Amino acid sequence: MLITKIIKSRMERNSYAVFIDEAPAFQVSDEVLMKFGLLIGKRIDERMVEEIASAEAFTRARKIALNFISYRPRSSKEIVNKLSHKGFPSELANHVVRHLREVNLVSDLEFARMLVRDKLRGKPMGKAMIRRKLLEKGISFQIIERVLKEYISEEDEQQAATRLAAKKLKMSRSRFAGLESVKQQKRLIDYLLSRGFSTEVALKTVRVIFS
Repeated sequence: MLITKIIKSRMERNSYAVFIDEAPAFQVSDEVLMKFGLLIGKRIDERMVEEIASAEAFTRARKIALNFISYRPRSSKEIVNKLSHKGFPSELANHVVRHLREVNLVSDLEFARMLVRDKLRGKPMGKAMIRRKLLEKGISFQIIERVLKEYISEEDEQQAATRLAAKKLKMSRSRFAGLESVKQQKRLIDYLLSRGFSTEVALKTVRVIFS
């Protein structure tokens, strides 16, 4: 098979249409064009066509992934899901993620640290809720526990629960006012549990506030 024509695409930047034996065969990026040394008059076989198609799919998937992480850090799972949504097979999506890890553009550890820092700056929440949010992002249990240990001590979590409980009481003063003390405590405990604090932390917090 002989490459008889290479035309720069008017519709897609840095892309070229390659003709084989005068017929349009495939479209490639300039990166793949140079990688395989595709020139008019060059002879290629079916095996090379398959290699070119594979390289082009990887290049396109990587481009989408790079654009995806340019706005903010992403977890490996988020990138795989994005590429799968774009129609790329999971094997290729995972290959792209491995490549981005190798060149230090993706790190689930750094992503987890960023997410925990962001959550700690916002509305207080317990370890269980943060753990759940990290798991939803596809972060491994080992990384989650490492990051939680780095950023949240038992004292930190207790203080966060106390601040949140005090704020809840202040904002819901009218609703709590007509309730018996036991019911007030139960509502507050349920609220803290819903925010991801452990039963132990919730009970201790309520005991302190109502003492």
